[in-house]
Amino acid sequence: MLKVKVRVPATAANLGAGFNCLGLALELYNTLEISEVNSGISIKILGEGKITLPKNRSNLSLNAIYKVFDMCGYKPKGLKIKIHNRIPIARGLGSSAAAIVAGAVAANELCAKKLSQDDLIQLCADLEGHPDNVAAAFLGGMTICGYEDSKLIYTNIFVRYGLRAIIAVPQNLKVKTKDAVAVLPKRVPFADAVFNLSRVAFFINGMMSDELEIMGLGMDDRLHQSYRKRLIPGLEDVFRAAKGAGAHGVALSGAGPSVVAITNRFPDPIGEAMKKAFAAKGIKAEIMILDADNEGVTVKVKRE
Repeated sequence: MLKVKVRVPATAANLGAGFNCLGLALELYNTLEISEVNSGISIKILGEGKITLPKNRSNLSLNAIYKVFDMCGYKPKGLKIKIHNRIPIARGLGSSAAAIVAGAVAANELCAKKLSQDDLIQLCADLEGHPDNVAAAFLGGMTICGYEDSKLIYTNIFVRYGLRAIIAVPQNLKVKTKDAVAVLPKRVPFADAVFNLSRVAFFINGMMSDELEIMGLGMDDRLHQSYRKRLIPGLEDVFRAAKGAGAHGVALSGAGPSVVAITNRFPDPIGEAMKKAFAAKGIKAEIMILDADNEGVTVKVKRE
């Protein structure tokens, strides 16, 4: 009998100008262990969401597991699942993408890897509703993704060691993705679209050439952050504080409310500056200093 353990990294999506197409994998992980048993389904959840997350089919990991089983025509007798969540939930760090990826990859192992990586990434993106966090969680590094007709296309870039992500994670503020989407306009000015095109190019060039000042330009944005700031008190103050303390670039992480700053400088003053800026608006923030993850999802299989 197989026991499968899957580890999935947290992700910071958008990174400013790369709305719905850029993602960065981070060294903060959720794990999922699964094995087939003779009957029934047992789920144990540790860490983030251990009390609030469902333990039925509405659980994102379990739903992904059964989507893969359905696609592969696999019918297990029963399942024993243990989930350990370290990624904060509803904070813009890809917790839902990590849950979906973990479930899908683990189930595919039980199905003797019938689905390809392309199949799995497409399935997970469909379940998540957008591909940026999913692609980064799967591939690691910095990912670029989009669609060609209805087919998801993607690539990733190795992130050089020494680049740090300083994350300010609000503890008493959550932003639901549906609310962050609801505040976005149906149309944007042509000039704003052109602005973001140039900034995405700056960001990718800066990441690949290690010119972090150029990369920092690419974290400026006109498509989503200016609309979402109404959901996150003091957001512009946090941005200014991070840059003033030495960050090369700063942006919302995903839909927020977490803020990600990127630098190769000493990170502690940047984190402290963001924490103080949030505190001025009555928001308590935890600071995480994380390296980039270049591995993406990893799998360990043991036969028992």
